[in-house]
Amino acid sequence: MIQSSILGCRMSRPGQWLRLLLSSRAKFKTGDERQAYAIEHPEPLLHFALCSGSHSDPAVRVYTPKRVFQELEAAKEEYIRATFGVRKDRKILVPKIVESFAKGSSLCPAGVIEMIQQSLPESLRKSIKKCQLGKTRKSIIEWVPHNFAFRYLISKELVK
Repeated sequence: MIQSSILGCRMSRPGQWLRLLLSSRAKFKTGDERQAYAIEHPEPLLHFALCSGSHSDPAVRVYTPKRVFQELEAAKEEYIRATFGVRKDRKILVPKIVESFAKGSSLCPAGVIEMIQQSLPESLRKSIKKCQLGKTRKSIIEWVPHNFAFRYLISKELVK
């Protein structure tokens, strides 16, 4: 409820697809006390902060009020570096969470590729450029389905 209604960060989870399909477009009914806590404009970077214990979720991290946007940006870049891949047929493999972020940020396929390149070290940027040769930007991205197997990944800053 916090993730979807209050933070506005909608991710499909097993067993929730029917509820999301049938739910009304309004987040809360008139007079619902939870409406006071809902944010007006959802922040797409939250996709890289929310962990519900799925294998595909980002690492559990601590965020501070003063640096929350910088820390969310760092979480995005860390997540992309950890989950990015390239197949032999020169397809870029990217998790569905990145697709959700791209939709929330209104990024076109070219913008997604540019964002991925900015998150990677120079050695891996070259592999993306090889993928782009002779293909449209939309056709080189393959969205990896969410893996709902249980796993909590703890950020190394929390282990200290």
